[in-house]
Amino acid sequence: MIVKYKNSVIEITNESDLDSAEYGQKFKIQYPADLGQKLEYQASSKHGIRITENGIEKCSALLLESGGATGISKNSFLIKNDRLYICCSDQIYSLNLTDLSANWKNQYDVATCFGIYEFDDDFIVHGEIQISRIDKNGETKWNFSARDIFVNPDGKTEFKIVENRIELIDWEGYKYELNAEGKILSEIKTA
Repeated sequence: MIVKYKNSVIEITNESDLDSAEYGQKFKIQYPADLGQKLEYQASSKHGIRITENGIEKCSALLLESGGATGISKNSFLIKNDRLYICCSDQIYSLNLTDLSANWKNQYDVATCFGIYEFDDDFIVHGEIQISRIDKNGETKWNFSARDIFVNPDGKTEFKIVENRIELIDWEGYKYELNAEGKILSEIKTA
């Protein structure tokens, strides 16, 4: 995925085929190792980030996480106020776009974080097991979990933001509507 931001080109890639001997050769920063943290298990998600200006690489980072595997999509990251917020496995990273230094990283689901979305002055994280509202500093304002995972086998859209409400469908076909404070406005069985 390639995104233009100000004078930079930001390339976000899936590096699932990259082996550990190549990490340092391809990327200058490696997280979570450069935060002084070790992975307990082999990385299930490997996301590369490269920022160039005028065709010259400015900085690069590799995110390695071992929760549920994630891919790169239009909703798995967002850019706001010179920061990149990106899902990698069960974590969200906040990185500075000047040098890809980390502002913070936090776990927001016990399985996988599928997407991050702007919501008022905050963000909503669509996880497999829970939905979270977080602020720009990564602080959790609320979490919501339901009967089952927020994945839908029937092809229905399982996550949607409509004005100041969040609409969800879980695996069992229950549809939930939440207000901005994470409280249930409605709950119905759709299937």
